[in-house]
Amino acid sequence: MNCYLGLGANLGDSRKNLRQAIELISKVKGIELISVSHFYESEPWGVKEQPNFINAAIRIKTSLQPLQLLDKLQNIEYKLGRVRNEHWGARTIDIDVLTIEDMTIDDERLKVPHKYMFERDFVLIPLNEISNISGKLHGDRVVKTHGCLRDFNLKLIACVDRNFGLGLNGQLLFHIDEDMKHFRELTINNTVIMGRKTFESIGKPLANRRNIILSKNLENIAGVEIVNNLEQLYQLLHSTLDINSALRITHSALIIGGGEIYKQLIPFIDEAYITVVDEIKEADVYLTNFDNRDDFRCVEVDKRNKFEFRFYQKNF
Repeated sequence: MNCYLGLGANLGDSRKNLRQAIELISKVKGIELISVSHFYESEPWGVKEQPNFINAAIRIKTSLQPLQLLDKLQNIEYKLGRVRNEHWGARTIDIDVLTIEDMTIDDERLKVPHKYMFERDFVLIPLNEISNISGKLHGDRVVKTHGCLRDFNLKLIACVDRNFGLGLNGQLLFHIDEDMKHFRELTINNTVIMGRKTFESIGKPLANRRNIILSKNLENIAGVEIVNNLEQLYQLLHSTLDINSALRITHSALIIGGGEIYKQLIPFIDEAYITVVDEIKEADVYLTNFDNRDDFRCVEVDKRNKFEFRFYQKNF
C-alpha cells in the first residue's frame, strides 16, 4: 500500500531527529521508503508558546496493516524520546499517518485521511512536493530549510537492461563505450557515492572525482572517504559543501551503485540519468523504487552498437 506520512519536531536537534526518524522508518520490515521532501520550518500550530517546528513529508510502501504501521511508527517516536504530555505541544518527533492508498479509517487510534491534513500548510507544502495531493493554503509561514540529504543536489547514474537489471555476480551487465563517456562527462570534477562492492569492482578511486564509500565494513582507504550510514553521509556533505540561499549547490554528488546504495538514496535524489539497453540479461541486482518508468524523458537514442540503448533523464 502507498502511504504518506508527515513528520515534525521542535525539541533538541530537530533536523537530526527527523533524519533519524526517516532512517528508522526505512529499516522497518514491511516498509519501503520511496521519497522524502525537503525540510520546512514553521511556526507552532495549536499551542503557540513553543519553539518553531521542522517538518517533512515522506512516501512509503508498506505491507503492514494500518494499526501495525501505527504501532511501528509510535515505537520509533518512543525510541527518539517522544513524551505525550500536552496535545499539540512541543515534541522531539511526531510521525502522523496522512493517507493510506484510498482508504478511509475511523478507529479510536487512527483516523485516515488525517483530519487536520488540509488545515495545516506545514503538512500540505512538503506533501505537495512529493505527491499530487494539494489543498488550499492558509498563508501560514512555512519556509524551506536545510537539514535533509535533499539539500545536496543528489543525482543517480546507472546502466540497466529492459528489466532494470544492474549487474550479475558483482559485475555490470554492459560495458558500452558511449555509456562510459556519458558517465565520465557527468561525474568528472564532482562527487561520486558508491558502496563497497562497486568500489571493489572498480579497484581504485576514480580520478578527478571526490570518492565517498557508504559501507559498514571498510576502514581507511587512500583516496576515498568512508561513511557508515546516512547520518554520517549527511554530516560529511554538510561540512564540506556550501549550500546557497536557494538550498542548491553547484557541485553535484552522483550515486553510482550498487543496488543497495541506490535503494537507500533514491528517495533523496533530484535527478536520475539512466541508460536503458534494449536487451534482457540475467541479473541478480535490480534498480528499484521507480514506480512509473514512463515519465522518464528520453534524451538520446544510439543504434551504432550491438544493442540499441537510450539515455533517459528524470527530474524529481
